[in-house]
Amino acid sequence: MNKKNLETYDIIIFLKMIPKLGSFMGLDLGEKRIGISISNKERTVAISYKTIHRAKFLQDMEIIKKYIVENKIVGLIVGMPLNLKGERGKKAQSIRRLSQEMNNIIKLPLLFWDERYSTQAINKMMINEDLSRDKRKLLIDQSAATWILEGVISTINT
Repeated sequence: MNKKNLETYDIIIFLKMIPKLGSFMGLDLGEKRIGISISNKERTVAISYKTIHRAKFLQDMEIIKKYIVENKIVGLIVGMPLNLKGERGKKAQSIRRLSQEMNNIIKLPLLFWDERYSTQAINKMMINEDLSRDKRKLLIDQSAATWILEGVISTINT
């Protein structure tokens, strides 16, 4: 499989590329941090996992690869920041390029998932839970990754 065949926006195609069981990794790719969430192998629960403070690209990929091996990940879900009309803008193009570079190294099936409003929704929820600004900053990226992964799990199990 070449890398183009590993990336899709279509959940049906993605599901054909992966085994029936196995965990997913949700990624919220930011400029300063990468939020990570992980599903259970049955794909019924998304768990907030880690936040990586971005360093050099290859260092970030080594950390992600380590988490992939530790958690027996079979597929990646990457949040795609679409605009209000559901179209890909500059930020989405940047995420797509980064995902392609990442998958040159990782080589797992990758599903791009609409992440519109994920960070805002999580931030609002954290404010409602009365979390301090510092605590929100620590958790926002991995929580956004969990929100993205929950969307995929919900769609699969509907």
